[in-house]
Amino acid sequence: MSKVRLDTLYDASEIRDIWENNQTVPCIKDPKEGLITPNMYRANKGSKPCPYCGQKMVHGRQYYTKSKTEAISRGYQYKTVDGKPYINQAGSLYFHQHYVTIDHKLNKARFPEKMFDYDNLEAICWRCNNQKSDNLMFELEHKLEHLRSLKESVFRRYPNPH
Repeated sequence: MSKVRLDTLYDASEIRDIWENNQTVPCIKDPKEGLITPNMYRANKGSKPCPYCGQKMVHGRQYYTKSKTEAISRGYQYKTVDGKPYINQAGSLYFHQHYVTIDHKLNKARFPEKMFDYDNLEAICWRCNNQKSDNLMFELEHKLEHLRSLKESVFRRYPNPH
């Protein structure tokens, strides 16, 4: 997919189709491995921690099922931020909450020319990707929350002697 062609995309369904249709096409220039597919990018990140929740991300057939009942029994269901039960689903498949997804730091709908740029991609678990949604401040909010948590931990461990 040429960058000139990607620059002209503004229709959400066309962008989604291009992303979906290129999952097995070597179109991401990995600095170490050369051209790789989005599926290879995801596979390379399996067993790594999610940069937001720290949970080990999973990848592969053993982490999805066609049965909603099976997904629930495997523990794939979790509560969303608003407390509702949720299972990650794509088409007829149900996925583990920490299945590897590819997040676009700059949204592919707003920056279609960056859709396959390695520096614009980040592997995060499906649960965090759903929480992030289209929030460009998610990373900063997450870091702020982490810093507040560290501060509270330090103050509990080392109380003010005065």
